[in-house]
Amino acid sequence: MAHRKSPEAWYWSYDIKPEHLGSVLVPGVRLMRLSSYRKRGNPQLAALTHQDHGPARRHVLDLDAAAAADLVQKTGERPVSITADPGATGAPRFSLVVETGPGPVSSLHLDLDEAGARALLDDHHAIADLATYVSGGARRYAVIVEERAAHSWLFTGVTAHELDARLLEHGAALTRVRAYREGGRQLYAAVAERNEAAGWAWYGGLDPDAVARNLENNESYPVDLDATRDDEQGVRFSVVMYKTT
Repeated sequence: MAHRKSPEAWYWSYDIKPEHLGSVLVPGVRLMRLSSYRKRGNPQLAALTHQDHGPARRHVLDLDAAAAADLVQKTGERPVSITADPGATGAPRFSLVVETGPGPVSSLHLDLDEAGARALLDDHHAIADLATYVSGGARRYAVIVEERAAHSWLFTGVTAHELDARLLEHGAALTRVRAYREGGRQLYAAVAERNEAAGWAWYGGLDPDAVARNLENNESYPVDLDATRDDEQGVRFSVVMYKTT
């Protein structure tokens, strides 16, 4: 697992209208991840930002698959985060965080099945981010891959209990986790790497107050935050957090 250093500060927010995203990106913070969901049929965003140093980043919202692939190919910007909105018509729309400057080579892969996503992993490539969505009645994956030495795994279609068992079996820690409902069950897709973290935890199905409470109780900062919403529970979060160092 790549070494993680605590950011100087961090912030997270949700129920952001896309046109208002700029207002939460205050000077001195870097956008780490966006998560898209729908509220009363309207697109909303959750954002995780860190106050730290690194290459310049920007966000690009509401792209179809062709436009997302074209952006990365033509600009040469490095994709670091992706989220997928099923869209009003069921055709997925993607929002990206991209950066310029020094950093690992990364690539964007869209509309993959489970086998295609897992085939991207080897000892020299790791998944930096992923999104999962349904298209054409089938579960699909959008994946950002980094070129770096890694020992990592992709788990799909697992319950929380099954995911914990896999992590223990492999001696791994989560880096990304995505929640979805399928067949009436709460399932997860997750990325994990060899566990060298001093302390970490993950949670699924948290309301906003529970996110804040667990971060405080664990004396941790969030490295991954993903939001989903349904009419019964409202907005719920999956979060991966690491001990503040």
